[in-house]
Amino acid sequence: MAESEERVLITGAGGVIGHALKRELADSGYSNVVAITSSDVDLRDQNATEKMFDELRPTIVFHMAARVYGIMGNMSNRGIAYLDNVRINTNVVEAARQTGCKKFVAMGSTAIYSDQVRLPMSEEEIWVGAPHHSEAPYAHSKRGMLAQLEAYKDQYGMDYAFCVSTNLFGPHDKFDEKFGHVIPSLVSKFYRASVLGQPISVWGSGKAERDFLFSGDAAYALRLIAENHSGAINLATGQSHTIRHTVDTLCKISGFSGSVEWDATKPDGQKLRAYDISRLTALGFKPRLSFDEALAITYDWYCKNVASARK
Repeated sequence: MAESEERVLITGAGGVIGHALKRELADSGYSNVVAITSSDVDLRDQNATEKMFDELRPTIVFHMAARVYGIMGNMSNRGIAYLDNVRINTNVVEAARQTGCKKFVAMGSTAIYSDQVRLPMSEEEIWVGAPHHSEAPYAHSKRGMLAQLEAYKDQYGMDYAFCVSTNLFGPHDKFDEKFGHVIPSLVSKFYRASVLGQPISVWGSGKAERDFLFSGDAAYALRLIAENHSGAINLATGQSHTIRHTVDTLCKISGFSGSVEWDATKPDGQKLRAYDISRLTALGFKPRLSFDEALAITYDWYCKNVASARK
């Protein structure tokens, strides 16, 4: 395997996708990789961000950093979710432009799609309609980053890929039961219930369907995208699972035999999210693991690292 001479920067390297991306790049011959977390640089600070970019002068940027919540967190922190992400994205994109970045790979979010668009959702409909109200501020911050990248390509010729990511999960996720995303929240609940012998309460009806993508597979896709694609692209598996199926699978993985209570007073969010992944499959992408295999790996990692896992 030939060693790449590219200078690579990963922002948000402490998160679920950042950890997986570091491994994927190392395994693929990228030896000059700098991975930063929020403790290294506050990307909301324009001066600090520009100083870091001026020192590193990366040729490829994987911008994974974000202020991230689940549905309840996005509803409870609407102002913070918008402002912090706009600051982070604007600073990072501009600093990358100033220092001659050759390829900018941005992590978007499925939240940018309106729940009124046709399914499966295609990249041509990113700007159609308003995002779902439950995650609108966060979604608009991501749409704003795409608008900035499109403008920079037009004016400065800056090459970019904007990945419209489905729900990611895997080791090193943030396992926050109250404000976190669905799978890490459920993994934490199942671990706690298995240890304490308590019932499990799950938000919503369980009927909502999601396309879940394992972090290792997402990292593989991101490398393919960086090397072979420009513009917007859906980052997903093309297969959907109901929340109820996910819960049933975790019951089997964890050996939990207690009761599961469905709290219908909590929101489901969008009922169905399905993606057109033809652009991604054209790059040769196929998930390396099945959903059940990836979920088992994630649960096992959390059980072994519960004391140090982010919550």
